[in-house]
Amino acid sequence: MNRIPELARGPVDLGSPVCLFEGDHAIYWVGSEEPSPFRCNAYLIVDGGNRILIDPGSTLHHFPQVRERVERIVPASSLTHVVVHHQDPDLCDSLPSWLELAPDLTIVTTPRVRVLLPYYGFPAEVSWLDVSPEDSTTLDLTNGSLVFITAPFLHFPEAFVTYDEVSGFLFSGDIGAAIEKEWSLVVTEWERHWQTMIPFHIFYMASNKALKGFLKKLDPFPIEAICPQHGSIIPKEHVERAIESLAALPCGLDLLYPASNIESVLAEIL
Repeated sequence: MNRIPELARGPVDLGSPVCLFEGDHAIYWVGSEEPSPFRCNAYLIVDGGNRILIDPGSTLHHFPQVRERVERIVPASSLTHVVVHHQDPDLCDSLPSWLELAPDLTIVTTPRVRVLLPYYGFPAEVSWLDVSPEDSTTLDLTNGSLVFITAPFLHFPEAFVTYDEVSGFLFSGDIGAAIEKEWSLVVTEWERHWQTMIPFHIFYMASNKALKGFLKKLDPFPIEAICPQHGSIIPKEHVERAIESLAALPCGLDLLYPASNIESVLAEIL
């Protein structure tokens, strides 16, 4: 059962793990409380024998809190997978610590991210699940599957996102992220929240073309919530507006190297 609509009504105890979806297939927010507006979210999926940690965060700022929250639900040593949507340190430089606790876990990521992760300080000879650039990679669970969808240049050449078939949640990494001083777990006021998303995407995403290309890939997937690494969870009632707003947003190279008048006219004609 999707608990996000209930959580949007608050209040939410952020000192503990927060169950976002409950049942035999359960999903938890296990992120950190921190004063920075650049705060990070981590998520845990528990399904049968699968315990999947998504974007676990950094060692210095997040690991102690995330580990403590995970261990209120399952032993950290029982983790089977860690999903790493891109290689940024705020998202995953805690990987060596998680591998010490659960050395047999599988790291799920794309080949270009995989090349970089061992530089955080662990052997390359760990278990990997490579996410195909053809968007054909899935992880079958007892209940449903996780579908991995690449998001080229948003904001890494082989960034990707994870769609959970059971809940309809899209774990979106930096896509849909926001930098918020007044943070809440779930978005309640769309227009105010959109203003906190704009600066992040303008500066971190490659271009509107990259955004539109990725967002088109989401058409076949019924999305019940967007769960980004930064900022608030976007519930179903705001998902369509979020996708439409992102699809219309100029960012990155669009602003750094704007099209000439001729290119703009041709784009309208052709």
